[in-house]
Amino acid sequence: MQCVWQAKGRGGGESADVELLHPDGAAGLLFNFGGALERDGERVGGGCWVEGPKQRTARLAVGETLDLLGVHLLPGVAFPFVGEALSVLASGELTPGDALRRLELEALHEQLHETSRLAGRIALLEGYLLERLRRHEAPEVPALMASLGWLQRRHGQGSIAELVTELPFGQRRLERLFQHHLGLSPKRYARLLRVARSRALIKGGRERTPLTDIAQEAGYFDQAHFIHDFTAVTGLTPGGYRQYARNRYG
Repeated sequence: MQCVWQAKGRGGGESADVELLHPDGAAGLLFNFGGALERDGERVGGGCWVEGPKQRTARLAVGETLDLLGVHLLPGVAFPFVGEALSVLASGELTPGDALRRLELEALHEQLHETSRLAGRIALLEGYLLERLRRHEAPEVPALMASLGWLQRRHGQGSIAELVTELPFGQRRLERLFQHHLGLSPKRYARLLRVARSRALIKGGRERTPLTDIAQEAGYFDQAHFIHDFTAVTGLTPGGYRQYARNRYG
């Protein structure tokens, strides 16, 4: 588990803000204790969901009735918890808990709802995940974890062919491992890492740092390719994201 997070709306009847939920190759669980969830401009029914690995930034409306609790699982480790090849959940949509009854998420949601304190809810979630891991433990795949680490250390830079030279098998086997445990191809995951690096550089850089410099540091040698990837993942151009970051983070 990477983290447990909580999102609550603001009172006062103000119009809903929008929080950007960027993809990082991870899957997770979501539990709703407030009003109807609004994501990407659409209302989502239900109280609990499995969130597959996103390939595109999602937009969550933060209205005054929002009361959401989430579990964010590390990339590549979700299979023992969800018992499903991650490729099945890779659309980025939210899969209702009652569609995966073997996970018993509805019963867990009810227990969480009856527990008002955050510490108690976290303890329940940890107990649930540990039990799932004991019942559905999958053999560790060292080559997969090594491949994820290789790409993460390079922020998605470096070719997949270069990665394969360090593995005891070929690219086809690597592709199958990524689809099963991550729900994304190695190339798609590398793109998410490069865009994530670009976002961090835009947020942390000086106001006048040229976007061409940021593109080059993130591993792009073609400005058009940088803009295409950034927009495809976040829905914003790099310049648009810089304006968003300025307004959001100061």
